[in-house]
Amino acid sequence: MEAVRERWRKGRARVGEAADGLVEAVRHPRRWCRARGEGIAQAVKAAVACGLAWQAAIVLLGRGEWPVVAPLAALLTVQFTVYRTVRQGLKQFAGVLAGVSAAAGFFQLAGTTAVTIGVAVGVCLGLGRLLRLGSQAGEVPTTVLLVLSSGSGYGVSRVWDTLIGVGCGVAVTLAAAPPTHLTRAGGRVAAAMEGMAGATREVSEGLREGWDHRTTRAWLTRLDALGGLLAQARRSVDEADEGMRLNPWRLRRGRRAHPEGLERLGEALRCLEHSHSQLHSVVRGLDDLAHGARGMPEDEELRTRMCERLQPVAELLESLARGFEAQAGIQRGVRGVDAHVEALDEALRSGQEAHRAAARELEPREGEPLALWALQGSVLDEAEQILHELDPRHGPHPGAVPPSLRRAA
Repeated sequence: MEAVRERWRKGRARVGEAADGLVEAVRHPRRWCRARGEGIAQAVKAAVACGLAWQAAIVLLGRGEWPVVAPLAALLTVQFTVYRTVRQGLKQFAGVLAGVSAAAGFFQLAGTTAVTIGVAVGVCLGLGRLLRLGSQAGEVPTTVLLVLSSGSGYGVSRVWDTLIGVGCGVAVTLAAAPPTHLTRAGGRVAAAMEGMAGATREVSEGLREGWDHRTTRAWLTRLDALGGLLAQARRSVDEADEGMRLNPWRLRRGRRAHPEGLERLGEALRCLEHSHSQLHSVVRGLDDLAHGARGMPEDEELRTRMCERLQPVAELLESLARGFEAQAGIQRGVRGVDAHVEALDEALRSGQEAHRAAARELEPREGEPLALWALQGSVLDEAEQILHELDPRHGPHPGAVPPSLRRAA
């Protein structure tokens, strides 16, 4: 019963969201269109491709019946990127061609019975997977059944209709100046960098103001949520990579559409993913210290004193937060990138100083448990590794900063 109520609540929420979207579209049509620009552009491209395919099929084939397959093929072909459009079109045409060939050969040899139809469908599904047609694997048995029901002449017309539809879909996608999605990917990576900076600064402020196991749990929850932002940025970078392929317009869009920008975003994202994992390890160590887990001292006074010794780590984390903010400015690619590189350089210098101070403060002392010293050392080591990840000269991700600015960093 509870599950039914939950589905009812979710259904009402979806209806409410749809109603709110409709109201927004009526009240603020321009803002609504800007927020959904890509979806609207995709719909327009699909509509133009379908109309063009319909008219082209009538003019070129000159048949009496309506050429429904051509606009359907165009609709299925048009995708967000040129590469995906061409790949989808080739798969669709290959599926239809394989289906027509299978129908022409199989039924002439075996005849048309319930058994042969079942065998043909099974074999054609396997053929579609063998050809790696993906979502278009079902096109092969579908074509076989349609050819069987409409006669052998339908197979030839379906091939031509599909070819015309695929051609129109690819042509419209090429003519529509397809975007490379590089700007959006840069914004998503920068947003993830800013989220990482906020999480790092929150831990830094907590170390200064006092923290307990509830605080560390809240930090871990925020880092887990940040993982979703990283996944979104990864998808955007992959879309930008795909958008660059077979795109004839990318060379006309200046340096921001150059593969160098895509490589820079990829390096920055890898740096961010590694840093996210390392910051998670830092917070896990602090959480163990707050809980008295893994052999940590159960004496509250001793744990409090040990926490106070982590104050230099707070300074190091603050420097890391400034470094992430500077990287966010670099990845957005707007004016003032030089200033962001200088800010990154300053953050790295202050972070190195804070690391040296923290290393002196956290040296093992007599009477302290060995487990406590090992945990503090791991926290400091992970924080230092984040500092190393951000370093554009000596770190593992030099490509995250443009080469012309990397020398100045």
